[in-house]
Amino acid sequence: MKRILIADDELAVRQLLDLVLRGQGYEVMTAQNGDELVRMAQDHVPDLMLVDLMMPVLDGYEAIRQMRNDTRTAHVPMVILTARSTPNDVVVGFESGADDYVTKPFNIPELLARIKGHLRRASQRPVRSPLTDLPGNVLLTEELKFRLKKDEPFALLYLDLDNFKAFNDTYGFARGDRVIKLVAEVVTNEVHRLATEHDFIGHIGGDDFAILTHPDMVAQLCKSVIETFDQRIRMLYDPKDLELGYLPGHDRQGVPRRFPIVSISIGVVDTNRRIFANHEEVSRTAAEMKQFAKQQVGSSYAIDVRGSDQAYTELERRGQNQPPILLLSVNDTFLDTLHAPLEEYGYRTLEAHTILDANALLAHDLRPQLICADARLGSPLWEFAQTLMSDTPSTVLIVLSEDAEDEELAFTHGARAFIQLPFQVQRFLSCIVQFVRREE
Repeated sequence: MKRILIADDELAVRQLLDLVLRGQGYEVMTAQNGDELVRMAQDHVPDLMLVDLMMPVLDGYEAIRQMRNDTRTAHVPMVILTARSTPNDVVVGFESGADDYVTKPFNIPELLARIKGHLRRASQRPVRSPLTDLPGNVLLTEELKFRLKKDEPFALLYLDLDNFKAFNDTYGFARGDRVIKLVAEVVTNEVHRLATEHDFIGHIGGDDFAILTHPDMVAQLCKSVIETFDQRIRMLYDPKDLELGYLPGHDRQGVPRRFPIVSISIGVVDTNRRIFANHEEVSRTAAEMKQFAKQQVGSSYAIDVRGSDQAYTELERRGQNQPPILLLSVNDTFLDTLHAPLEEYGYRTLEAHTILDANALLAHDLRPQLICADARLGSPLWEFAQTLMSDTPSTVLIVLSEDAEDEELAFTHGARAFIQLPFQVQRFLSCIVQFVRREE
């Protein structure tokens, strides 16, 4: 069902168009002003928009201009509804990015004919993305069908960005487009460097990308894309925001939040593990895995293994219903030493090497139930502890150190326990159990 978004400050006009369009089998959304129009179009991209020019808060001219500069809505047909039909009004409307205009009072049959015409033309989408020049969804679909018919093993990687909307809202759509181009460049370079000439790269639209490759290349390709993207995305942030490790903003409910650095999530399926009925099932499964990857902190990838065993089910079940434990240290060996017994005992852990990394993780609103911190972080740790105790006093802080003199300092700054290194595993675990109520 095609979705049409109507923006008009006159209730009678919205009600009339809603009634007429629903009668023609369209799904209809309505907005009362330009600002509401832009937000609704970004959250639920329509197939066509009917936009009044004279609206409060944000007029139709500016709303259309903003949506044309947004990769999520740039392709959507936009038809002006206006009582102003002077040549100058029409010219300004087209210069803002409108595709057509209809004057009020409008003729219903004519309006419906124009809508059908624009929807028909929009369905004949360009086969390549105008922003990245990569093959679009049409070519991706055809390539999936071809590879399934050829009956040779392949893997589909479905890539998507996390916290991209907050980046766009903060820096604007021009810099947002640079992020999209960065993804395209990183993916293209890494595929060409690691994979074969038979691999396929597609830009589905917005911040969604796809790669078709051989199953043997999946892990190496995912890790390489993530590592390169995580390094280069930081160059597109202002230094002050990069130092904070997050962007301040509001979520869709208007609640103040801290949005971490943009990361990339990758969902993976391959035909070696299971048999797919058609290309839609392949795409749907990859989308499921992408959503699973997005539950993790930072850039990550998730591979569907349900066709071979129940590893995916176990991974999804284990630890997902309890808050994580945050391990904080500059030393990888120290982190590994703590991680191993906690993982064996069934706890879900996160790891951070710096206070900046820890703040970025906390910005995800994961609310770790417990933090195990290395006293070698020094004064930044104590400042972090004071802020933590002030913001979330229920969070348990355990400090570990080789120096017994750090014990008094740790308790002074809100620690609930102090463990001197080297520690016995059982003592460490009993300390964890003492403070954490596990959900069985």
